[in-house]
Parts: sequence; C-alpha cells; structure tokens
Amino acid sequence: MDTDRIAPKPPVSVRPGGIGHLDRGAIQILMLTLIAVVLVVAALDLASAIVVPSVMAVLAAIALAPLARQVEKLRVPASVAAAVIVAGLVFSSVAMIYALLPSAEAWNARAPQVIREIELRVRHINVSFLDSIGATAKDVPEQSVTDGTTNPADVAPKPEEEKPVEDEDAIGKLVGDGQGVVADWAISAPGIVASAVYWSVLTFFLLRDRKMLGRKLLALGLVFSVRRALGRAMQDVQSDVASYLLAVTLINVALGFFVAGAFYLFGLPNAALWGVAAGVLNFMPFIGAAIMALITLGVGLVSFDEPLIALFLLAVVVGLNTIEGQIVTPMIIASRIRLPAIGIFVSIAFGAWLWGAMGALVATPTLIVCTAFLTRLSATRRAGRRD
Repeated sequence: MDTDRIAPKPPVSVRPGGIGHLDRGAIQILMLTLIAVVLVVAALDLASAIVVPSVMAVLAAIALAPLARQVEKLRVPASVAAAVIVAGLVFSSVAMIYALLPSAEAWNARAPQVIREIELRVRHINVSFLDSIGATAKDVPEQSVTDGTTNPADVAPKPEEEKPVEDEDAIGKLVGDGQGVVADWAISAPGIVASAVYWSVLTFFLLRDRKMLGRKLLALGLVFSVRRALGRAMQDVQSDVASYLLAVTLINVALGFFVAGAFYLFGLPNAALWGVAAGVLNFMPFIGAAIMALITLGVGLVSFDEPLIALFLLAVVVGLNTIEGQIVTPMIIASRIRLPAIGIFVSIAFGAWLWGAMGALVATPTLIVCTAFLTRLSATRRAGRRD
C-alpha cells in the first residue's frame, strides 16, 4: 500500500461564536461584569434613601428645563427662575397633600370595613348569578344526598355561631394591619420630609447650573468625535425627552381631572383623591391603569347598592384611560419616543422590586431618558466613524 498517495486529513476548525471560541480572558471579563452588576444593584438597594430622590430630581430638572428657559428669556436670573419654579412645585404639592390627607386617612381607617364589604358584595353577586341560572347553593347539597354518594353530615353547613368568631378574628387582623400602616407612616415621616428637602435643593441646583453641568459633561470627551456625540445626545435629551416628560405630566394631570369629575358626577365622596391617584398611577403604563380599574371597582361596589352602577363607573374610567392611551398621548407626543411594551413592563417590575412604589413610578421616565441618550450617543458615534 502506497502511503504517499493518502491525502492528509484537514485540520479541525472551531466554528466562530461557539463555546470553544471563548478564551479564559473573555470568561473572566464576563464573570467580572456579572459581579459588577450584582454589586451595583445591591448598592442601589442599600442607598435607596439618597438614590431615589436623586433620580427624581434629575427627571424633574429635565422636564422643567424648557420652562426654566422660557422664564430666563424674560431677563430673569437663572437662580431666581429655578427658585420660583421649584418653590411653586413644592408649594402646590404640599397644598394638595394637605387637602387630600383627611380623605386618605379616612379611607385608611375604613380599610378593614371596605374589604369586608367588598367580600360580602362579591358573595351576593355570586349567589345572584347562581340563582339566575337555576343553581343555588342549597340545590348542590340536596343533589349530592339524593345521589347517595355523599354523607349528609359531610355537607352540612358549619354552625352559625362559629362564623362571627372567624369574622372578628379576620377584622381584628385587618385593623391591626391598618394601625401598623399608620405607625409605619408616622415613623417614616422624618425620612420623607428629609428626602423632600433634598429633592428640592438638588432640583434647584440642577436647574440653575444645567449649562455649566452640560459643559462639564462635554469635557469628558477627550476627542472631538466623542464630544460631538455627547453634545448631540444631550441636545436630544434636552429637547425631545424634556418635552415628552412635560407633555406626559400634563396629560396625566388632565386624566386625573376627568377621573375626579367622573367620580363627582356619580356622587362619590373624595373624588379629588381618586383623581390624583389616577394621575399618579398613569405614570406606570399598563399597570397603573389596571390598578386604577381595581380601585374603581372596589370603591363602586362599596358605595353603590346596585352592582351595575359600579360596573358603569368602571367602564367610564377604563374608557378615559383608553382614550388617553390610544388617542390623546399618540396624537400629542406622536412617535418621537417608542419603547417596547416588554421593556416598560420589565422596568416597572424591576423598579418596584428594587425601590417599591417610588421605583415603579420613576422606572418608565428613567428608561425613556437612558434609552434616548444612549441611542443618540451610539448613532452619532457610528456616523462619526463612517465619516
């Protein structure tokens, strides 16, 4: 056999992009990146008392920047303009909280009773529905006994004297929980006031010194292409994102007025409280509307003897949210900023997990700002490399 005629085997090649393509350095970089992400998330959780008001101050400064520019065009100094805007915002917020606080405390005190009434109304609606289809709760045990498959003693109802004891225990637990919520609010009040003061001061400085801070940020670019990318990204945030945040805020305020008007026309007390709740919850797309729908249904079931009226009120609130989300907001904001629904949902869930209710509220505006800045920065840098 002639071994010289045997062709040598081709070398074994590793397909690019496979696991074999990763060397030890790439794996180490990947692991270090994961560790860094975990450490950053832990730090954000531990420093929530300072990070949350800081994020809110940055968002407020971005949204109020167009208003500050308009005031400064009237030859008003930047310090005076920023002070007037922040003071007006703080004063209006404090006045609104002061006006709505008695209503919120009254509903908090009624929380155990409201939950119990909702449960009774749901049971009554369920029994009425079963009666309408000809199958009541009494018919089911009787049919089981006649079939001979069930012992009458097994299906016999519990003695009536046991139910009040269970109900008292449940109501007592709910009352205790409500008192615990009030105690938690009382304990956390100094921290809330300190966070509000910190937010006010930081927002004032960000509005007053926004031009100087922009120059400092541009100075981070060591080469011209990076400075140009940063400048265009900042310009995008200052124009489109600021207008978007301000427009969304005004739309949510208008939605709150309409929801409050609907509650008032239906004769419900504390209509302003539910209007403010609708406006604030609408900063969380999709989820906020669902929460407001549940609140509306619960308040309607407790307040009206006829469930159809509660359902009609629910239909009105859902209709207002639908008009806002499908007609008003797209018409005013157009397609300037588009985000996938899954991204919004994940950001809200992550913010709620990390910082609670405030994290859920600031999640979507923060995602919008970061997405717009990074998208514009990346696009500008790619254009610079092509040039």
